[in-house]
Amino acid sequence: MSQKTDLNISPYFDDFDRSKNFYRVLFKPGFPVQSRELITLQSILQNQIELFGSHFFKEGSIVIPGNTTYDPNYYAVQINDSHLGIDIGVYLNNLIGKKIKGQNSQITAIVKNVLTKNQSSKENYTLYVKYLTSDVNFNVSQFTDGETLISLDTFNYGNTTINSGQTIASLINRNATSVGSAVSISKGVYYIRGSFVTVNDETIILDQYTNTPSYRVGLQIQESIEFASDSNPDLYDNARGFANYSAPGADRLKISASLTAKSIDDFNDQNFIEVLRVSIFIN
Repeated sequence: MSQKTDLNISPYFDDFDRSKNFYRVLFKPGFPVQSRELITLQSILQNQIELFGSHFFKEGSIVIPGNTTYDPNYYAVQINDSHLGIDIGVYLNNLIGKKIKGQNSQITAIVKNVLTKNQSSKENYTLYVKYLTSDVNFNVSQFTDGETLISLDTFNYGNTTINSGQTIASLINRNATSVGSAVSISKGVYYIRGSFVTVNDETIILDQYTNTPSYRVGLQIQESIEFASDSNPDLYDNARGFANYSAPGADRLKISASLTAKSIDDFNDQNFIEVLRVSIFIN
């Protein structure tokens, strides 16, 4: 499947037509170079890449893994809005990747993801953790309702430092812990619309506080034109080692793919490539 963005419009006028069998643009001295010819030159090369790629790969094929993993044990921990008079939201994202410990249970865990109150279906700040150790009785368990969490790592937020051993949050008093579900994709290259598109590391939560999901999970494809006139410093002349804002360059066609989930019975795949299907049925 070729790109869907039509570039045969002003100001690009890419009139490449595969059926005409043009394979080179032959520039000549004394004749001005047209911007249309420069774009057509790229389209000729892209067409060759697409024909070769389509011989070896189906649309959406993994070229360079890119593994996809389903996590049915995405442990959720709901915490109170504030701690020691400070809104948790000011350092919530700084907790990702940090090790924490329950003050009473002595269970340790590492924070893998977070939800703000607006993102949470229960309107609570939520940590998603991977438990690393058992409780004081050597039982594999989760944090306990109402207990205080201690940071085992030092981190900064703004001009403030939280040192290892300091308390950072407390669990809500009732039903604070549950098990959610999530899907992750690691960085790789996929064959999408005739191009080899890089997909970055990403994790999406399927169900926030349950682990009986039913979804089609895949890549949402988006094509866009990034205009140099939109003050994107990447598209300005840098001939002197810095972005010259008085000399905007050419625009860019961008193809991006992001991990998303849709209903198990949603088959509108116009801009969607399925990579995983999860369907859990409860008797």
